[in-house]
Amino acid sequence: MADSRLEDPSDSADAAETPQQMVYRRAPKIGPFLATGAVLGFVIACFIVPLMGPIEGYSQSQTLGFMAAIFAIVGLAVASLVWLLMDRRSKRSTETLYARRTEDPSAADVVLTEDDYSEWTLSQQRLRADEAYRARQAEAKAAGKTKKSSNRK
Repeated sequence: MADSRLEDPSDSADAAETPQQMVYRRAPKIGPFLATGAVLGFVIACFIVPLMGPIEGYSQSQTLGFMAAIFAIVGLAVASLVWLLMDRRSKRSTETLYARRTEDPSAADVVLTEDDYSEWTLSQQRLRADEAYRARQAEAKAAGKTKKSSNRK
């Protein structure tokens, strides 16, 4: 089988290249959302200030600068909320894949670049290290509790 999604990883033809389990999720990137929100806030300020006119005691450009900053911050907040909703929604479409290298990308269900694969590998290593650390902490805590209880007797 040359595809990247296998039903049973034990039935692979090449035992040397065993498939790796990957969690695949298409998540939105926050950078474009924040940039769009800030730019949209600035554009709205550029339309509102000429219609409203300058604030008394300030020039048109000072009013534009003040309003642009306020609208850009509001745009950032709204964009971050939209991103958060879309990110939460994308967690529903998470799927587990079994991946292995293939020379023919057209035969694969999902094609990953080397950057995507190395980023995934690093995140998996971090997850395993965090799980091992938590397990060691739990064992140390349990050992400390048993030591305290034995000292009390």
